[in-house]
Amino acid sequence: MLGPLVAELAATMREAVANGPRGRAAVAALTDAYVDFAERNPALYDAMFLLDTGLPFADEATPAPLREAFETLVDTLGDIAGPADPALFEIFWSALHGLVSLTRSGRLPRQEASRRLGVLVDRFAERGGDG
Repeated sequence: MLGPLVAELAATMREAVANGPRGRAAVAALTDAYVDFAERNPALYDAMFLLDTGLPFADEATPAPLREAFETLVDTLGDIAGPADPALFEIFWSALHGLVSLTRSGRLPRQEASRRLGVLVDRFAERGGDG
C-alpha cells in the first residue's frame, strides 16, 4: 500500500545525490530532496510518516522500500559519519522529519525553515569536515 509512496521518496533522495555531491553538499542535497518531497506531496508524506500505518521502522519486518529509503540516507551520510552507530542516522532523520512536520503544521515559522535546515546540515556535516 505505502510501498510505492516510500519508493518514490527513496528515488527522489537517490536522484538528489546520484551525481556525486560529497560531504556537506551531499547532506544538503539529500535534505533538500526530502523537504521538497514533503512539500510537494503533503498527503502522501502524512500517510507515510504521521498516520498509524502499522509499518515497523528499523526492524527486520520493515518493508523493502522503507529499508531502501533509509539505506539511501545511510549511504549519503556515511561519508561524513563513517562507521557510526545507526542511531546517528536515526537521529538525523528524526530531526529532519521533526523540522519538516513542525514547519508544515505552522508550529515553527516557515520563514526560518531554511536557516533551521542549514543548522541541521552544518551540525551533522561538522563531524566529517567540509567535503
